[in-house]
Amino acid sequence: MKRNSFLLGALLTVFPFHFSAQAQSLGDGKEGWDFSIGAGLIIAPSYVGDDSYQILAVPDIRVRYKDKFFASVQEGVGYNVIHDEHWRVGPLVRYDFGRDEDGDSPFRIGGHKTDDLIGLGDVDGTAEVGAFVEYKLTPVTARLEVMHGAGGHEGMLGKGTLAYSGRMNLINAPVTYSFGPEVKFADSKYHEAYFGIDAGQSASSGLQQYDTDAGILSYGVNASVIVPVTDTLSSVFFANYSVLGNEAADSPLVEQRGSEGQSSAGLFVNYRF
Repeated sequence: MKRNSFLLGALLTVFPFHFSAQAQSLGDGKEGWDFSIGAGLIIAPSYVGDDSYQILAVPDIRVRYKDKFFASVQEGVGYNVIHDEHWRVGPLVRYDFGRDEDGDSPFRIGGHKTDDLIGLGDVDGTAEVGAFVEYKLTPVTARLEVMHGAGGHEGMLGKGTLAYSGRMNLINAPVTYSFGPEVKFADSKYHEAYFGIDAGQSASSGLQQYDTDAGILSYGVNASVIVPVTDTLSSVFFANYSVLGNEAADSPLVEQRGSEGQSSAGLFVNYRF
């Protein structure tokens, strides 16, 4: 069963920064390995472009090895070919779980189960392969990712982020925070998969036909806060707001049944061992 694609997008938006900060604050685990497991609640649109929201309960499992290997559902699987004081560069593989026509998510515990997508068909899951480059000049980190789908949407998409990070003491606890802007871009194939409407889909859904092109997918701002509870337990809050680019916002799916403004927020509790 496929997962909610906006959920994955919301996690990817801020988690690379918050987990980087968390790893630095906690240090390496036994023999260089670092494991964490957690769960959280997220409120987010039921699909990218929707104007109604779902509440989701989601797991979170992460693995890191020294300053090289990292893996998680949210970040994907990657390797730091370069990792020094300022730079992180390497390959990245990630899985986009697609979008179900029934508008539901296996993680939904509350909120609206949309029927907006009926007639548009499923967007199959996609293996995405690409690379990332990150430059850090404390307290600012700039990151660029470029990915290409194999199967499913078969498109190219990328994301650029700029994050300001720091620490402050709150009730004798070293709180780590990060915030900043982001922009996502995609080619016509990616836009077509999620926002295009062909003749058959138009007849089945009642929406007008719509062809897409390459362009900005969305732009917005993100924020995350990590509060340590113990040496091994931490809580994480994140929130983001974005506006869809013209190619997505002008789709009849968004214009007639959704909204170009998209927001999400969540609270996670993570245990490191």
